[in-house]
Amino acid sequence: MPKYKEMKNSFVKALIVSLSFVFIAGVTSTTKAFADEPGSVFLWGGYDDDGLFGTYAEEHGSPEYSIFGDAEEGLQKLKAGFEVDLAWPCQGEIKRWVRAGVLEPLDPSRIENWDDMFPEVRDLPSGMVDGKHYFAPVDWGDTTLFYMADRIDWMDASNESFALMEDPRVKGKVGILDSAADSLFLMMHHLGIDIREQDQLTKAAIDQGIDKFREMRDNGQIRAFFGDTSSMIEALGNEEIDVALGWNEIAWSAGAKMMQPANGTMTWACGLAIVKGADLDKAYAMINGATSAETSAYLLSEWGYGHSNKAGFSTLTADELAERGVASNPIEHLNNGMFSVMPTDEVTDYMEAQWAEMVAGG
Repeated sequence: MPKYKEMKNSFVKALIVSLSFVFIAGVTSTTKAFADEPGSVFLWGGYDDDGLFGTYAEEHGSPEYSIFGDAEEGLQKLKAGFEVDLAWPCQGEIKRWVRAGVLEPLDPSRIENWDDMFPEVRDLPSGMVDGKHYFAPVDWGDTTLFYMADRIDWMDASNESFALMEDPRVKGKVGILDSAADSLFLMMHHLGIDIREQDQLTKAAIDQGIDKFREMRDNGQIRAFFGDTSSMIEALGNEEIDVALGWNEIAWSAGAKMMQPANGTMTWACGLAIVKGADLDKAYAMINGATSAETSAYLLSEWGYGHSNKAGFSTLTADELAERGVASNPIEHLNNGMFSVMPTDEVTDYMEAQWAEMVAGG
């Protein structure tokens, strides 16, 4: 899940097909709603890209962007009173954010593209509380291993396994994303822990995953923990590492093979949630732009991630989707996805502390 993302600066920022942006019946006049300034959104580093909001920026100006480095940082800032219309968490964090009292439920009738979304991400149980939707999914993808096939010539689609990151043949050539919610969860999945079930995500399970990374760190298996995927892509290109644990864009940007082992990748979905106290007209207008057909095409083409709106998938060929590390059959892929949930608040706090200590060398 991701969420600690930083996209390469070279990505095109404005490839978008202009379609008319029409508000649903009952929404306040845009002239009145946006007379003062555009809406505000709190999101991942690199997501401050007008292309992710469809024609919204053309109609109302760029949203006011604020950046968080990881989901926990974002939550704590909102709890401290940071005022913003929307935030961009991922599905695994929704219930924790709702318990913290920082989000309000969506009104699907105000989301123009609701019926055009893949139900497999729109209706994820982890994105709902008491039967109410709390986020409108936008981007989705996978956390998995990537390897340089020309340098890892003993592996192919028939024998792919997450055990590669422990293989002595790649000692000192493994890069790990510095993200407990991604790397640690993938490790727990590799170790046989069901990351879809909260009761499996105990402190003992966290310790099991942390101890495995600590062992790999101490025996020299891991070359480095990387704070962003751009640095991992560069390290793959200069042969500093041959294996990387990260997200889809690594396949496209580094020419690496995206591993899809028999036991499945870890699939995530992220999107927009309404922060309590938001200007609702602005919030729904931004959501409508971000979930539009034009944003779907833009995200798939320029970012290499799946989008909640089905429309964009018809704009790329199967080969173009594969090149970006995106499934050509998104419904099948999403149905088989290992969508993780977050542990209890107590265990999440413990997880974050243990991960930070391990990465720092403790």
